[in-house]
Amino acid sequence: MFNLKIFHIILGFGKSKLVNKFIYIYFRNTFYNYFRHIHCPSEFIANELVKNGYISKLHVISNGVDGCFKLNKQEKPLEYKDKFIITMVGRLSPEKRQELLIEAVKKSKYKDKIQLIFCGKGSKQKKLEEISKDLPNKTIFGFYSKDKLIEILNYTDLYVHTSDVEIEAISCLEAIATGLVPIISDSKESATKQFALDERSLFKHGNSKDLANKIDYWISNKKEREKMEIKYAEEVDKNYRISQSIKKIMNMFNEEVCDCEKK
Repeated sequence: MFNLKIFHIILGFGKSKLVNKFIYIYFRNTFYNYFRHIHCPSEFIANELVKNGYISKLHVISNGVDGCFKLNKQEKPLEYKDKFIITMVGRLSPEKRQELLIEAVKKSKYKDKIQLIFCGKGSKQKKLEEISKDLPNKTIFGFYSKDKLIEILNYTDLYVHTSDVEIEAISCLEAIATGLVPIISDSKESATKQFALDERSLFKHGNSKDLANKIDYWISNKKEREKMEIKYAEEVDKNYRISQSIKKIMNMFNEEVCDCEKK
């Protein structure tokens, strides 16, 4: 499924409903309506296609999480032993809104003990470094191999996903698969909020104060956080593994073969 949402964000028209509508219609008429079946990585994007008049059969199938992302808690590095680690994974770009997390930590009553780690690279890194320089603990920025990323996630305490625009966010699913409780933006333009098991894992999009309150809740309630870590990991195993997605995508292809033979 072509990422229409991200396409118009890259062009700089992220908030233009007219441009958004035009792009959906353009790709519908020039490409997608020539197919009987379309793969959608989330219910969110399927609903967007329905709203914009796509006539093909839509198959909601997650892109899936690799089995190496799993619950396997590890000891924190010595320099972080007394810190509460919050991690976010993704491009350092405007639609990801990492600055919200930085501002939320500044408003947290636990700011002295929070250690932020941003796993990713992008055009906003210098700006993010600048606005985070007055945090009590120096924010870590890095682009890591898969093995190193898994290691970081397994000693992280909480995962935050602030992005305004997303069609699925595999990075968030990977974090959840390692047993991390997420806090996710409730943005109408993002599918990632579907991964939240309850309201405690959602914050009002663009609202750093609400995000700070959710962070403080999970820091204050360690036993509840540990209980939910298991539930989140189980949710990924149940619904979002690559092996399950492969079976579903093969069923879609087989359905297309049958439809083609009938024609």
